[in-house]
Amino acid sequence: MEAVEQNAGPPGWRTRLKAWRAALVARPGFRRLAQRLPMSGRYSRARETELFGIVTGFVQSQILFASLQSGLLDALTAGPLRESELSRTTGLPAERLRRLLQGAQSIGLIDLGRDGYVTLDDHGAVVASDGGLRAMIHHHALLYRDLADPLSLFDGSTTDTEMRRLWSYAGSGRESDVRPGDAAAYSALMAASQSMLSDEILDAYDFGRHASLVDIGGGEGAFLTAVAARYPGLRLSLFDLPPVAARAREKFSTQTLGDCPRCHGGSFLDDPLPRGHDCVTLIRVLFDHEDATVLRLLQNLRAAMEPGQTLVIAEPMAGDRSRGQRYATAYFGTYVLAMGSGRCRTPEEIGALATEAGFPRFDVKPCRSALMATIVVAFP
Repeated sequence: MEAVEQNAGPPGWRTRLKAWRAALVARPGFRRLAQRLPMSGRYSRARETELFGIVTGFVQSQILFASLQSGLLDALTAGPLRESELSRTTGLPAERLRRLLQGAQSIGLIDLGRDGYVTLDDHGAVVASDGGLRAMIHHHALLYRDLADPLSLFDGSTTDTEMRRLWSYAGSGRESDVRPGDAAAYSALMAASQSMLSDEILDAYDFGRHASLVDIGGGEGAFLTAVAARYPGLRLSLFDLPPVAARAREKFSTQTLGDCPRCHGGSFLDDPLPRGHDCVTLIRVLFDHEDATVLRLLQNLRAAMEPGQTLVIAEPMAGDRSRGQRYATAYFGTYVLAMGSGRCRTPEEIGALATEAGFPRFDVKPCRSALMATIVVAFP
């Protein structure tokens, strides 16, 4: 259900209070007073710093990209190095490297020690060691180009985007819409970035209560691999477009799994879905698609499920006011806009679509990090 204007009446008191506050904060004199007062000064300065971070955020993300792309972070994984050694390793002139190091230090990637050595800081250590984050950052080179003229993306005048070309299947779920080579590109990206999400989901939901599970839109099987490690006795299956399912089948054949998952190829909109599993999962699937497609998928799932079985939906969702979920909404909402299909929904919106599809009851389970995912569990 797309966003609609629900109330044609006058603004409520909360909205009027927000408008009054905004008018107050807009006055430079009020801001100066708030910064001087003991009770409000710390909060005011924190908000000022947060706003400056938003205004300059694009520079920070590019410093991150350059630090990874240049090999700077990789060079430091073995231990501290002097700037002269980093200059030789990265190929950056000393003065230019110094600018990058100062920027990287400012965002917590590296530390410039007084002893003349450069070491990884916390953020840098995580990025250097996490394959999913690295793949995501490298992938952003495409998204940066789509955001070069952001207004044209939001007003709809730009539709031929890098994201749309890469995710050519988006909105359809059909094999005929997957261009040659795209299955490998997006499957590899999804698999690389799945590890962070899988741990969040497995910590939030107990799949041990089920006997068998089928992952719809399961890509190359990264989530199922994580499930198998946590629940070795669970019977597993995967369903995705034939080119993607073929890659999953090949990947599973090289892994040591107690019971190798069965891989089914087909369209989750048009083809019958696997039956006989008491748990069905949709991991980062719905937000790629428009409401009509999501409803059709859920209806197809409902036709394949029996009472007593469980549908588990996990993906970044909108609606929460936590900083992590606000970041997720801004990022994924813009990402799927560039893709040309999908949006971030609230758990209640997903639950309403599930109810319309024939799932009369649903529960919401938060993950530890709302930035990664929220879980909606629906029951036929």
